[in-house]
Parts: sequence; structure tokens; C-alpha cells
Amino acid sequence: MVIILGILILLLLDQRRQNSLEIDRKNNTIRQLVNVIDEDIGQIGGFVHLQSYSLRSADRIFDNLNNRNSLPQDSIIYHLSSIGRGLRSFFPQQGIFHQLVSSDLIKMIQSDILKKRLLKLYNEDLRRHDVHTKEFDKFFLEFNYSLSEQFYLEDSWSTSPTDPIPIVIKGYDFNEQYYQTRKLYADVVEARSSIQSYLSELDDLRDSFSALKRLCEKELRGYN
Repeated sequence: MVIILGILILLLLDQRRQNSLEIDRKNNTIRQLVNVIDEDIGQIGGFVHLQSYSLRSADRIFDNLNNRNSLPQDSIIYHLSSIGRGLRSFFPQQGIFHQLVSSDLIKMIQSDILKKRLLKLYNEDLRRHDVHTKEFDKFFLEFNYSLSEQFYLEDSWSTSPTDPIPIVIKGYDFNEQYYQTRKLYADVVEARSSIQSYLSELDDLRDSFSALKRLCEKELRGYN
């Protein structure tokens, strides 16, 4: 009986040691996830700035087409290029989440709310975001091609939100006839709508990431 009891105690101690190691692994992975979430929130802020810049240009061109305002050709080309810059898209980092799932560490998370939020954000919201991103990118790729084709537009864009010269126009040949077409008008309307939708989606994702970060920090402090 003494031998059996000793074996049972050793097994229990070993199980506790294994559980402690798994909890440490889980917590370390969640700390990595918090760091990644911070990076993604920062990226979202940058993309919101870039997309807002493009939206202001879309508003300028839309008003100019509707009200026959006399924007100079240089300004028209600059703002058309700025609209095309809306092509820049946010792609979140998902490696740490997949590591949590593939290693079964997600089962060690004490908070059921955190588990649900993790699965909802990474398995539902971000997949839906990826579909929308591909739709937006397809439109803006075609829009930029039409600018190159119709205006012989050569331009370059900065991806830095703090760059004082975000867009450089290297050359163009203004096509007044195309500028007045329904096709361009429809493209500008669609671009405004797409950018507005994308900005709204980015705001929602930023809120979701922020809420998830708070739940992760609560888990690390010790879930009650």
C-alpha cells in the first residue's frame, strides 16, 4: 500500500508539473499575441490615415465632376492618383493564433470569453475582412490601370503616414474627354463607397483587437 501510495503521489506531482509547464507555455504565447495585437493596432492606425487621405481626394474629384469646378489639371491628376492609393490593404498577423490552436494551448485558457473572442476574430471576422480586401484590391487595381491607360499616368506612393510628400506624379497626359465620361464618374463613386466601407471595417477591427488585448491581459493577471 505504501508503494502504491508513493507511485500515486509521484504521478500527481508529475501531472502538476506538466500542467504548470503548459500554463507557462500558454501564458508566454498569449504575451506574444499581445505584442502582435499591438503591432496590428498600430498598422490599422496607419492604414486609416492613408485611406482617409484617399477619401478626401475622392470627395474633391466627386465635387469637381458634379459642380464643374475648375480644379487645375495637376490637382485633378494628383487626386486621381491619391484615390488609387486606396489600394493599400491591411493584412493582420495570424501566426500566434494558429500556434495556440495547433498546440492545443487554447484549451488551457481559463476565460471562456477570451476563447470565444479569439475564435470569432480570427476564424470569422478576419476571414470576412480578407474577402472584402480582395474585392477592394481588385477594383483599385483596375482603377489604377485605367488611369495609366487613359492619362499615361506615372506615379509613386509612399506607405508612410508621416511622409510630407505622400504622392509623386512623374508624368501624365491629361485626357479631358475621358475625365468627363460616365465611366470615370462611376469609378470615383465606387471608390468613395469602397474606401468608406474599408474605413468602417478597420475601425471595427481596431475595436475588436483592443478588446481582445484587454482579455489577454486579464488572463495573464490570473482569471477569476
